[in-house]
Order: sequence, then structure tokens, then C-alpha cells
Amino acid sequence: MMVALVQDLFFAARVESLAKSSGAAAQITTTPDEFVRWIHEVNPSHVLLDLTMVSDNILDVVAGVPHVAGFGPHVQREQFLNARQHGIKTLWANSALPDRLPGWLLQG
Repeated sequence: MMVALVQDLFFAARVESLAKSSGAAAQITTTPDEFVRWIHEVNPSHVLLDLTMVSDNILDVVAGVPHVAGFGPHVQREQFLNARQHGIKTLWANSALPDRLPGWLLQG
């Protein structure tokens, strides 16, 4: 099960479609509070984060999830750096999401 925090509804629909085509169950949320609730309710194996929505609270909540990935605009380097500093190693530019998400969902 993947839980995703995605701000933009276009990306939310795209993530949901990519997860479905990969055979993965997914819960897509657009608010941090709902995201945190889903993390606690379903104990997901995968979490996908829109880096524009990442906060210290969100990073604390996902610390125990086995597979965490983030995506965002490639020009927002400070968001990518912040995510790396908090242990998120799998990071993609928005444009790479369709190519990378399906394979990542098949991990572990």
C-alpha cells in the first residue's frame, strides 16, 4: 500500500493512475492532516511526497516507512536538499514521475 501526499490535483490523478496500472493499492491525499491520518491507519510500505508540501512534521511521520520517495520541480533544489538531509534518497523531478514511480512501487 502506498500513501501519497500530493498538492496538485493533476499530479494526484496521475499518481493514482500510475499506481493502479502497476497493480499497487494507493491512497492519495492533498492535505497534510489527512496524510498523517492515513499513515497511522494503514501502515504503508511506500510513501510518496510532493516536496512542495514537506514539513518537519511530515518527515517525522514517515521516518519508519520502508520506502519513501519525493518529487518536485527540478529547479527547487533546496527542497531536494532538505529531503536528502532527512534521509529521503529516492527523489525525482516532476517530469520523471511517470517513468520512475511504477518500478519503485514494485520494490519490497
